[in-house]
Amino acid sequence: MKTDELLELLDIESPDQFEYFEHLAELMECAEEISFPAFCEVLMEVEQKTLTDLLETYFEDVLSGIPEEAMEFHTLMETIRQNLLGLSLSAPDSDQRRFFADELYRFRSWYVFDSAVSCKSKSGGVPSVLPVVEALALYRLEKLGEQPHIYDFEGAMDYTLDEYSVAFPYSVEEGGSEEDMEEEDEDDDNTLIDKLLPVIDGEFSDDEESEEEEN
Repeated sequence: MKTDELLELLDIESPDQFEYFEHLAELMECAEEISFPAFCEVLMEVEQKTLTDLLETYFEDVLSGIPEEAMEFHTLMETIRQNLLGLSLSAPDSDQRRFFADELYRFRSWYVFDSAVSCKSKSGGVPSVLPVVEALALYRLEKLGEQPHIYDFEGAMDYTLDEYSVAFPYSVEEGGSEEDMEEEDEDDDNTLIDKLLPVIDGEFSDDEESEEEEN
């Protein structure tokens, strides 16, 4: 799928109109192959804050739809979420944005095509093996009254987190951006050390007591 076809799929005329949850969901879950140049061209034009906010909302929605018993898979998806959000926050220029797009594209390929989840109907029968995106959609249907299944995510635990992506974790609770964390570190340093008198209280107390005893 090329850029013009992707824009038609997203029902927008240009990449700068990419601004809604549905746009990202369609981009991530489309069952057709999307060329990386087209994928990247669209994302390069989206404002950094808009893209990060959409990505956060999308992953919150995905995480809320994982079966409760799939704890290890939930942890994996949470780690992927944090790393992709961290990369998005640290991608203000074109080179870093392309790097982020490459990682998001790799996630999409695994999420939609390469992962394998065993889904067996509780009424019996042969298990179906589905990619993560389809397995989670099947689980959502259960909440609407469809046939319940037993899900085995073991075959979907092979997602590789590269060292360079792990270096950019994101946490809503901790404040998110690297700038905020650097400022917090500086504030902590300032509270521990007096720039004018960089000594620890009590450092010379033994010397003072010795002088008093000699006098």
